[in-house]
Amino acid sequence: MSSNREKKLNKTDVTVGIWKFVLSFIALSGVSFICVFFFFKSYDIQREGIKKQADDYRELLTRSDLLRIHVDSILYRMDQLDINKVDNDIFLRNYIMDNVRDAKNIMGKDSVDNFKHYSVLMKHIEPMLALKNQIVAVSYKEQNALRDLSECRGKVGIVNSELRVDPTRKFTGSRRRR
Repeated sequence: MSSNREKKLNKTDVTVGIWKFVLSFIALSGVSFICVFFFFKSYDIQREGIKKQADDYRELLTRSDLLRIHVDSILYRMDQLDINKVDNDIFLRNYIMDNVRDAKNIMGKDSVDNFKHYSVLMKHIEPMLALKNQIVAVSYKEQNALRDLSECRGKVGIVNSELRVDPTRKFTGSRRRR
């Protein structure tokens, strides 16, 4: 039983307390819902970001493999050019330069970030080919000079052998008889 000491609550105080409880419950439920919503939303964003990074990495690996094949082909062709194994050096040089351009296109914007070693190699191949062109030109000039020299030596040898023969010994005109 209740004693007189306990204060009886007003109906208005009870309704105000209920409204405070309901409003605080709604606010706390809203905050909890927003926290859970942002947790799952951030999970989705992170998963999409990771998927995009994985796809970019796969593409980068594919381009790296393709670039490695191109560079190996370029190096093989340059070796052939170096040992003069082909008949048409000009065609081979043009083919190498086309492969270098293709390799630069494969690298694209990633040349500075991901393909540093290939980028440096591609920058140095063009001067190497220019130097090789100069070496080949000098080699052709040397071969021409050696051929002209051997041709000249042959002619000098023929002339010397003809000059060794004394023309007076073969004179068939009148001789004094003794």
